[in-house]
Amino acid sequence: MKNIFPLGRKLSDLIVTIYVLLTLFLRFIIEPQLQGNFIISVLLGGFALLFLWALVKSRILNPSYFGLMPTNNPENS
Repeated sequence: MKNIFPLGRKLSDLIVTIYVLLTLFLRFIIEPQLQGNFIISVLLGGFALLFLWALVKSRILNPSYFGLMPTNNPENS
């Protein structure tokens, strides 16, 4: 089945970067309110990464990790 809404590599890189920075920022904001229960923060971060992994695996996001992983398929650039 062909993906209906694939994003380009540069846009995917930008979205992944913003998503990771925002989730990290939110975890730093929420951490003091958890009063030392760092396991909850780790679980929230794990869930955020799992969601990002699902977007990449379903090929909605198509990151090139800023050119570190070149592709042979010119269709994805």
